[in-house]
Amino acid sequence: MQFLLTNATVVMPDRVVDEGWVAIDRGRIGAIGRGAYPQAPTMPHFDLDGAYLLPGLVDLHCDVIEKLVQPRPGVTIEPGIALHAADRLLLGCGVTCQFHALSLDDAEFGVRSEHFVHDFLSRLRIERHCGARHLVHARVEVSSERGIEALKAMLGHPLLRLVSIMDHSPGQGQYTTEEAFRRYVVQMSGRNDAEVDLILARKRALQTDIPRRIGQIIAWATQYGLPVASHDDDTPAKVAQLVEYGVRIAEFPTTMSAAQAAHAAGLSVGMGAPNVLRGASSGGNLSALAAIEAGVVDWLCADYYPAALLPVIFRLADRGTLSLPAAVALVSHHPARAVGLDQRIGSIQPGRVADLIVVRRMPDPVVQQVFVGGRPVYAWAERVEISAESLFE
Repeated sequence: MQFLLTNATVVMPDRVVDEGWVAIDRGRIGAIGRGAYPQAPTMPHFDLDGAYLLPGLVDLHCDVIEKLVQPRPGVTIEPGIALHAADRLLLGCGVTCQFHALSLDDAEFGVRSEHFVHDFLSRLRIERHCGARHLVHARVEVSSERGIEALKAMLGHPLLRLVSIMDHSPGQGQYTTEEAFRRYVVQMSGRNDAEVDLILARKRALQTDIPRRIGQIIAWATQYGLPVASHDDDTPAKVAQLVEYGVRIAEFPTTMSAAQAAHAAGLSVGMGAPNVLRGASSGGNLSALAAIEAGVVDWLCADYYPAALLPVIFRLADRGTLSLPAAVALVSHHPARAVGLDQRIGSIQPGRVADLIVVRRMPDPVVQQVFVGGRPVYAWAERVEISAESLFE
């Protein structure tokens, strides 16, 4: 299919093109220009009326699918229903390529288990009705009993495209004390104190085996060509150790010193967009905004809230922290580059796959149209004002 998008504010990697046009040819970006299209268009064309045309957002880490499968402790919804709900949510937030962050940690937090990951991967393999691209980011808890074996069982699945190493042993990383770990588990899973005591005892017993587990995970990932990320690094020493193992991506460093060390070592550093939107970490860790201002953040992810991605682009640009192209790259080109997809998606350039979003500020940014592989998969083109009060008139 060939078509033309005209009268757009096109955000390219190095500049913003006002009154721009983009030609789409067989699912890819064919050409880009400014002003009038050089010839009378013989293909269908859409006048975007000045709206922003951005690359589709690439999100390497979001666990919203877990919330849709298990909205309350002990309540489980079928993976297919949750997947379709997630697909609509993600498209409305501008995400065209989602790496669902699925945890392998002995079901310590309810749905986070090898059984759910297996079921979800099986459903993804047969799914043909989603608009976004859905891939899997396997988060392996190295202080769990079954996590590493669960990863082994899914290696080679075509939709498994990213692996991360998590160590949620209390006393370091995200949980600086056992009490902090206990509070989080109780809040997220509804477990009682006796159940949490058993989890803590198991983690203490497994701690000495963690280095071997990390080495095995990285060896398997290397064999299958999968990028590996670390998670919640808190010290430069830990970063240096993980670099020696072969880790190339750092997610959510919890301190500025860890983030600076990861950046200096050449790791691709990612943090959460909700952290930027709120102005602070929900866990009291490193401020993502401070890390961006320090120049040590390469990409942002949705983490637990996909709707944070799009507003953060404009917030960073409006306050002068980054140019608009640089802010867009944080949630498109740079995450794609971190996982080796930047020659396919993540930027508006000739030859790239036409994963595109049309955005209008009203004043908050709203996604009006989404194209994935040049196909229209989402549309909310009418700008209308609907009042709830009109229902009662």
